[in-house]
Amino acid sequence: MRILTNTTSPYARIARIALAEKGFDLGGTQIVNPWSDDAGLLKLNPASRVPTLELDSGLPLTESLLIIAWLERKIPQPSLLDGDADYVISRAGLAMGVIDAMANIITGVMQMDPNWGETRVGLKRRRTIVTGFRKLNSDPPLYGGGTPDLAVITAVVAVDYVRLRFNNAPWVEPIPKLDALRDATAARPAFASTLPHI
Repeated sequence: MRILTNTTSPYARIARIALAEKGFDLGGTQIVNPWSDDAGLLKLNPASRVPTLELDSGLPLTESLLIIAWLERKIPQPSLLDGDADYVISRAGLAMGVIDAMANIITGVMQMDPNWGETRVGLKRRRTIVTGFRKLNSDPPLYGGGTPDLAVITAVVAVDYVRLRFNNAPWVEPIPKLDALRDATAARPAFASTLPHI
């Protein structure tokens, strides 16, 4: 089994953290550039997106949340949905909305126009980031140690991604409770070994 990823994708990081927390060896990680139409990635995933997980059978699995759904069936324990599953999924959905908005801005700026973030759509995405982080910070996912749930994983990935891509942006508000959550998970190997970098 191998996972095709890059060093910045929050979606790939979510899948990598989940795989590691379920006990998979990430030694088969392959770094690719999804924007360069990497032949190996295209063969497995015509959308040329990361994460793409190639099973030992050769079957590809794509999309971070679908990979997690597969993981939860394949290895039920430790569960990434333990506790109040409705709450976990709700908080994870909120974090995913923030991640989607950030990724949308970065894609627009890198692939279309350096000022894309200032367009009407870009400003809507910015609003999603700000209001989404406000909601997450006011009621952050709970983490008491051990295997983090999906809400914790997605929230921490969102925090690290905003620090990577928008660290000096004047519209990014303080998120102290989420920073504390991030700090509480920082030493876990699944999080430390997947920190995003450019």
